[in-house]
Amino acid sequence: MVMMLSIGVISDIFDGIIARRIGVATAILRQADSAADVVFWICAAAAVEIGSPGFILKHAWLLGLLLLSEILVWIISFGKFKRPPATHAYLAKFWGLMLFVAFVLLLSRTGAGIFVNFVLALGILSNIDASLIIAFSKTYPVDVKSLILVFRARL
Repeated sequence: MVMMLSIGVISDIFDGIIARRIGVATAILRQADSAADVVFWICAAAAVEIGSPGFILKHAWLLGLLLLSEILVWIISFGKFKRPPATHAYLAKFWGLMLFVAFVLLLSRTGAGIFVNFVLALGILSNIDASLIIAFSKTYPVDVKSLILVFRARL
């Protein structure tokens, strides 16, 4: 299972790099990439729940906040730009890497302890970052790396 997760994460990293290099990284492709990321991590969470029943219940309040923050990102993006989010900010990339580490620990049954709570909180923070990037952007934000860059563009 860890090998499949690793292949998925590596392919997610390189698909964007390759798309940008060959000049096909359109807004629609970046939107699809974001949606595929959500599905991928939901499947990973389902695998953890199957392997370690009770994981979702044990972390229900943080998972619920994470889900609500993800929904908020989508509501703000559709409300302002009539499109799904595709910010791909640095904080989201860092969260993805930490999420990968947490899932490796969980799937290998070595235990992730409080690290899981840290990663879930980081995901909520990442979604808040994305919400603010979208809310403060003048144009539809695709591959906007940070909120600081949005504020610099507004000056």
